[in-house]
Amino acid sequence: MCILVNGAIECTGYDDSTAMIYKTLNECERDAEYRFYGLTAVFSQYNQPYERIEIGCEEIKEDS
Repeated sequence: MCILVNGAIECTGYDDSTAMIYKTLNECERDAEYRFYGLTAVFSQYNQPYERIEIGCEEIKEDS
């Protein structure tokens, strides 16, 4: 997550997930879409401008 602080962009990794492991990519993307619209609704409610929000799924490959 990057925010503008005193004219400078400061970025930090942000993960508020519950470490849910999905069986399919579709299930994960469905929840990612839900989280995206939930977050943008909160930003709109508090009149917080934003340029870009990326929320998505990360595939974890297990070593066999």
